[in-house]
Order: sequence, then C-alpha cells, then structure tokens
Amino acid sequence: MKSKQHIFTGTETAMAYAISAERLCENNTNFLKANPTCVPIFVSLLYQSLEISIKQAGIDSGLFTLQEVLHRQYRSGHGIEEIAALAVEKLGGNNFEPVIMAMTFKNQKNNSAEIINQMICGKKLKRTRECYASRCLGYAQVSEGDFAIIKPVKQWVDAVKETALNLPSAINVITQWKNTAKKSEHFLIWLNK
Repeated sequence: MKSKQHIFTGTETAMAYAISAERLCENNTNFLKANPTCVPIFVSLLYQSLEISIKQAGIDSGLFTLQEVLHRQYRSGHGIEEIAALAVEKLGGNNFEPVIMAMTFKNQKNNSAEIINQMICGKKLKRTRECYASRCLGYAQVSEGDFAIIKPVKQWVDAVKETALNLPSAINVITQWKNTAKKSEHFLIWLNK
C-alpha cells in the first residue's frame, strides 16, 4: 500500500500559521484591542507555528521521533514546553537555553530569543501555554486572561515567523549538537556558508 503524499512540509506549515497570525494584525495595530474575541485565535496561531517548528527541528535532526513527541504530549495535548523539554533531555541539558538558541540561531529581529523563551517557559505565559495545549479554544471554553499577548505584537509575530523561516538552520544546529553532546560537555557547531 502506498503512503499518502503530504501537501505541505512542516516548515511550510509553521510558516503558514505565522503568516496567518501576521495577517490578522497587518493593517491595523489595534485590531486585537478592537476584536478581543480574536486574541485566543491569534495567540493559538503563533503557538501552533512554534510547536510545529520545534517538532520539525527535532524530528528532522534525528533528535527524537514523532512517536516520542506524541507519547510525551499524550497528557497535555500540544504542550510546547513538553516538546522543548524532550529536546533538552535528548541533548543532555538541564534548561531550555540550547533549544531556544538553536531555534533562534539565525533570527535577526530584536528580542527574538527572549520572545521564544517566553513562549516556551516564561512565567507570564504559563496559563496561555496550558490553555493552548488543552485545546480549550476548540470547545469555546476560554476565560478572561487565558490568552496573554506579548507586546509589541509585531515583534512577537516577527520572532515566530522568522523561527519558522530559519527552520533549516535550527535543524543543522541541533544535528551538530546532537552529534557532539555525548562526547563533550559543550555543544559545538560549524557554520556552513
């Protein structure tokens, strides 16, 4: 039996979610303030993009398998913190810094690493991560304050979009780190021109 051919790659899908979030606010910086019911959808689009980016980077680098991700996420739905923790465990680290560094290695926008860090493990977005992972939005079970926003919104969108765009670089970095992690207490990477 032939397997189905996928229409989009993981990188394209991550970009699609980020671009969709960008379009919500593209021509109106006050859009979210004027349309508060769109906030959970906007935030979920950005989280979905980053979730796919981290999964794709881990799977394509050989750091973990899709089955390992699915097993890890079984209890929490789509926990981005859990996927990042799986990557850290596989690399042998004890905090999220290696994953954040790999995912934002080629990003040029201001505060990109800090924004991605906030999304993965920041205290201010803990409730947002939990709501996103539980998929409560799909059941219209959203309460006031469940979905927080990182401001300025444009920088947030840029950070997530650039992370998706630079996914090949993140895969390269993680692949190299994975190959050195067992032999050294330091991660080594070589920049390809």
